[in-house]
Amino acid sequence: MLIFGIVEEATDRGIGPNILVQLIPYLFFKALMFAMPATCLFSVCVVFGRLAAENELIAIQSMGLHKSVIVAPALVLAFLLSLFAVWVNDVSFAWSYWGIEQVVLKSADEIIMHQLQNEGSIRSQKFSIEVQAVEGRRLIEPIIIINESVNKQIRISAHEAVITVNPEKHKLELVLKRGNGLFENHGEVTFVEECIAIPLMTPDEIAKSTGNPSHLYLFEIGDAIQNQEIELDRLKQSNAIRACSQMITGDLVGLTNSDWKTRTDELNDAEARLSRLHIVPHRRWSSGFSCLAFTIIGIPVALRMKTANHAATFGICFLPILLVYYPLFMLGLDGAKMGSLPPYGAWLGNLACVTIGGFLTYREFRR
Repeated sequence: MLIFGIVEEATDRGIGPNILVQLIPYLFFKALMFAMPATCLFSVCVVFGRLAAENELIAIQSMGLHKSVIVAPALVLAFLLSLFAVWVNDVSFAWSYWGIEQVVLKSADEIIMHQLQNEGSIRSQKFSIEVQAVEGRRLIEPIIIINESVNKQIRISAHEAVITVNPEKHKLELVLKRGNGLFENHGEVTFVEECIAIPLMTPDEIAKSTGNPSHLYLFEIGDAIQNQEIELDRLKQSNAIRACSQMITGDLVGLTNSDWKTRTDELNDAEARLSRLHIVPHRRWSSGFSCLAFTIIGIPVALRMKTANHAATFGICFLPILLVYYPLFMLGLDGAKMGSLPPYGAWLGNLACVTIGGFLTYREFRR
């Protein structure tokens, strides 16, 4: 899982080995988050498959003990491990995410230089750079296009340039020498030396990403919900006062102008954010407790198969989980995000596993 995460980051961001090494502590928790549930299932398949294959259950029953004496400790351990998994999920979504973003931002110049050296160009939504060659830290004959808005671009070409990153201001700074630029307000301008700054993230984007519910710690969710409810009430009151004022004064044009579309979009965004804030705790707790859910379904299957071939048992358990648990989990999560299901719809996959596993365990105990 860790190797997969490293390869994914290297592919998506064009990151070199020296930066990937810095990401390993953050990627470790992301890898652990995905590995723990499957590891739980594999463990119970190994242990209970061998117990059943070597007739340990018969030995236990011959002493007058119930089968539950070997199942209960595994369930207790899986419960404690699930609590730990919830903490790992919390760290992964919050601490790991921001840690990766900070490393990438601080190393943005290295990432850009690495891509320019290999491909000769780099493109993003905010800017694009093309160069003839790269010599050390110098860009030879760069062509820079900055997308300030949908219909507004700045095109600059120079003899050479040097790139640096200002992580505090979230800006990419370029010192250009001997070139010209096409600016919308000033037309074509020729310069001997010019310093320009390209925002990697706008202030609005930084604010939105900082307050993104998916990347908040669980202990921050309560205050965030309270603040969002206050903000939502403020928007509703503001819209109601504005609408009443326009109706009283007969301002029918004002009731239908584009200002109301902006207000409606702002209200919808606030409601959507509040909904996601309610979903986040359920998502993290349900993901963490998939360890317990997988254990509940793995134990009876391993006992029923009575084989020490744990790979076969694991495959028989994990294939239905892939076909049932994850689709139901995504269905419940997407339904909660769209509003068609309540926030606890994220528990749908866990409920299915516990129901099926509980039924199989009951049948196994009755044998």
